[in-house]
Amino acid sequence: MKTKKRGQMRNVLTRGWLVGILLILLVTSACQGLPVEFELPWQKTSVPVKKTATAVESDTTNTPGSDELELTPTAIGDPDTLIIWLPPELNPNDESLAGHLLQEKLDNFAQQNNISITVRIKSRTGTGSLIDALTAASLAAPPTLPDLIVLSATDLHLAIDRELIFPHPRLEEMMSDTDWYPFGRELSRDNGQITAIPLLSNPLSLVYNQASLLKPSDNWMDIQDNYGYFGFAADDSQAKFLLLLYLTAGGEVLDAQGRAILEEDALVDALTVLKEGQRTLHISNLSIGFQTEDQAWNAFLNRSVDTAVVPVGSVLNHQGETVDQPKAALTSPEITLATGMAWALANPSSKRQELALDLLEELSNTDFMASWSEALGRLPARPSALQGWTETELKPALEQMAQAARLYPPEEVLNRLGPALRNAALLILRDAADPVETAKITIESIK
Repeated sequence: MKTKKRGQMRNVLTRGWLVGILLILLVTSACQGLPVEFELPWQKTSVPVKKTATAVESDTTNTPGSDELELTPTAIGDPDTLIIWLPPELNPNDESLAGHLLQEKLDNFAQQNNISITVRIKSRTGTGSLIDALTAASLAAPPTLPDLIVLSATDLHLAIDRELIFPHPRLEEMMSDTDWYPFGRELSRDNGQITAIPLLSNPLSLVYNQASLLKPSDNWMDIQDNYGYFGFAADDSQAKFLLLLYLTAGGEVLDAQGRAILEEDALVDALTVLKEGQRTLHISNLSIGFQTEDQAWNAFLNRSVDTAVVPVGSVLNHQGETVDQPKAALTSPEITLATGMAWALANPSSKRQELALDLLEELSNTDFMASWSEALGRLPARPSALQGWTETELKPALEQMAQAARLYPPEEVLNRLGPALRNAALLILRDAADPVETAKITIESIK
């Protein structure tokens, strides 16, 4: 009888163990089908042949909307391994100069510290994105959390709100010197606390043909006085250029309670700039059909417009591709809007954080950041890094833009104000509406 009871007890425990494993799988799958990587008890952890190898894995096989669960073996709690999550544009294995520079830096660090480094590439948006995968891993599979992660400004805010990243005294020390642009300091700080180390930025710029005898104005509000045809993405769902005009005119996007707002005087001034550009036939009619800055950039390249509002990255990554395209030059505005990316600590283990911070200090080194950011075609967060670029013709304008760059408002603000501002721009350019009446209608639409 006792033997039979012991057998029954073992069966109950076995069933309970299996149910527990199934619950883990169900919880993970419920997180919007995200590709979370974790090790099951019956899987063997992959051990690199050499501890100095840097492995790169990609989640590109997980297409948006896929419910497939990726079960990638990973080292759990191994202090001799670092895990890094990166967006696709920072992939060290993409055979570009930027990829080679990062791969070399990671391999050198791994060799010097006798560790292995695993880099996982995750999309910036959609199923399996960096922020969604980080959220899911923190809930269902903590052992797979990255030690270092690169997040956009928007995702960084979400990670802070969800308590997915961790402050550290050494982050404070790294940000204590003066060698950071204002956008970098803005990106690194949340409620007075340093939560990340700024990396790169991609500000909006006004591009023109270097061969032109007439240099456009550095003031966004004076575009109607520039030569030739001007192009911008008037049908952009976030209305980034009109938002930039509005901020240049002194407008605020948040009230004292943190709610999205538009101020009438500044909005009238911004819409008047568009109205004057239309009246003088300076703004190209093509602008009405442009939904992205890429379309405006292509119009500049094929000489359909003479000046255009585009991200700096478009210019830096396409210089001199063909002999017949115009050679790009940039103005030096006193204010511009920019995206931002930053490094953050995403693993709560203090030992792993210390090792990750050692690597982060090397990745933030001026010489490395100079060569890596120039190869990527993005502005570095450090002035000394931009000074180290080999580029000479565009550097003065880029230095001014880096100083003038402000991060875009939070995504919830852009999503609230963007469609209203887009409609306002189209009313002015397509329907020849009055700026004052359009401003009133626009402000009323967001209440």
